[in-house]
Amino acid sequence: MAIFAYDSAGIILTHAVPQHRTVTGQYYADFLEHHLCRALRKKRPHILGENTPIILHNNARPHVTDIVNQVLARWQWEVLYHPSYSPDISPCNFDLIPKVKEPLCGRRFKTIPDIIDAVGRSVWTINKTGAAKGIMRLPHRWEHVLHNVGEYIEGL
Repeated sequence: MAIFAYDSAGIILTHAVPQHRTVTGQYYADFLEHHLCRALRKKRPHILGENTPIILHNNARPHVTDIVNQVLARWQWEVLYHPSYSPDISPCNFDLIPKVKEPLCGRRFKTIPDIIDAVGRSVWTINKTGAAKGIMRLPHRWEHVLHNVGEYIEGL
């Protein structure tokens, strides 16, 4: 499993969850504090300095636990509401993950480090080409989902 953090400028961080590890609320809170903040300070210091960051993550249990909410409240980060069962408006689902997976399709990997290396190369290519722009289409997709009363949308 991997956790991706990205914005309109590209992928900020790819975090490989250790094998046989469950992502709990505590794990995700630790990821935010020890990995995401460090990556933001290094790669996107303006995000932490200018305005209150807005985070969009889905409603997976680890993302909505009290400990995660406490971390985000302490930092005064705004959480963009993500309706349940709405993969149509998740930029990771409709944009990023398909782009990460595309160069990996049809390949067999012998080890987990081989997979991590291949994902890393894919992420590097996405960042170099500026392909991770799905977040920019989010307002349009969100409007479409609302207009269709939550019905699945395709091809946007």
